[in-house]
Amino acid sequence: MNKKFNTIRYKHDFPFNKIEAVRFANVLKMIGSNKKVLDLGCGDGMFSKIISDMGNDVTGIEIAEGAIKKCKKRGIKVYDLDLNSDWQKKLKEKFDVVYAGEIIEHIFDTDKFLTNILLALKPSGHLVIDTPNLASFGRRIFLAFGISPLIETTARSYDAGHIRYFTYDSLKNLLVENNFLPIRFVTDTINFDPQGKVVDKFFVRIFPKLGKSLIFKCTKLNKKD
Repeated sequence: MNKKFNTIRYKHDFPFNKIEAVRFANVLKMIGSNKKVLDLGCGDGMFSKIISDMGNDVTGIEIAEGAIKKCKKRGIKVYDLDLNSDWQKKLKEKFDVVYAGEIIEHIFDTDKFLTNILLALKPSGHLVIDTPNLASFGRRIFLAFGISPLIETTARSYDAGHIRYFTYDSLKNLLVENNFLPIRFVTDTINFDPQGKVVDKFFVRIFPKLGKSLIFKCTKLNKKD
């Protein structure tokens, strides 16, 4: 992750809209309460504070300077670390839950990233991870009409900094290859327009792999599995 790019790109507060609210509601159910939680790429700490208010002890990792300051103002302990590095070595504690919310799509070496998460978790800990779904219903419609399915090809100021994209199978396979056992999968909504103003929360109950986001909860994989 590039500190300069992220500091410029994420200087504004996180846009919490109705679509994000659905994703976060699913994530919160997976995280639970009374846990020691590590929030990777915690941004301005808005969601970390919500997790904390559920009775959890939350620590964040962030690289954008302005976001780190906002996080601290919210009372969240935060480390200024690059998630493309061996960041786990800088931590002096283990966690019940590591939450990687829309962050793996920014990571160069995903194997190293997931290995660091394994090391940061307690033996019985859980990973909760989500990322945009490349094979969502909305993106499939765009492709059918020859429209770019909302993927980034630059690192300009209006881009989010995504460098890779996942489908249900590719993310699940990556998790298993890195010693995680997915135990639950959900999604959030289906978008029918690029701005997310027209959404559906019911169709995805039948076809969850077509949802906007891929949301997994994982345990450490038993080598006997």
